[in-house]
Amino acid sequence: MSSAQQTQKALLRVARDHFAARGYQGTSLAQISAELGITKQGLLHHFGSKERLYRAVLGQLNQDLLQLLFAAMDEAEDPEDQLERFFVALADFSQAEQSASALVIGALIDGPGQAIIAQDAPPPLQDFLEPLVALVQATARWQKAGFPAALSIAMKLLGATCLFPAVRSSLALRFGPAPLGQAEQQAGAHLRDLVRRMVLE
Repeated sequence: MSSAQQTQKALLRVARDHFAARGYQGTSLAQISAELGITKQGLLHHFGSKERLYRAVLGQLNQDLLQLLFAAMDEAEDPEDQLERFFVALADFSQAEQSASALVIGALIDGPGQAIIAQDAPPPLQDFLEPLVALVQATARWQKAGFPAALSIAMKLLGATCLFPAVRSSLALRFGPAPLGQAEQQAGAHLRDLVRRMVLE
């Protein structure tokens, strides 16, 4: 990996944390560049603008999510099992990459960020969301229910998976680290139960 590629990788990693924590509007290129010890102009040399950096961060997130989804589909045959494996893998990924879940939520609800990407075709995360909804539609329970029902189920499961890790810091302040740690230990079993209830019953 070249020096320029290493710098771009580091920029994306730090920018991902900033966009996840502060949203598009609250993220400062100066803060990102200062954290990496480079100038703002140095950052712009690699990505050109804040808008292009945001798109690059979401593009990387899209690839991460697709990789998790396709891996789950390779590991199981039934769509129900594939969905369970994916959401458990996403929860594990969100624990390891703490900005990921907040960034997923932010990409879907961040008003200023949405204005930036509104004209993108396809919109960020679309390449991930479409096969996720299609996988819900492939289950025995939802295959005849139509696209709107499958979309609703996919978003409910995605929200349930991403919200808890996204608000981890806030929950720790409100309830303390001990109950939060216990809740995290139980989260995997609860998530599996939720997926089964929503796609099997």
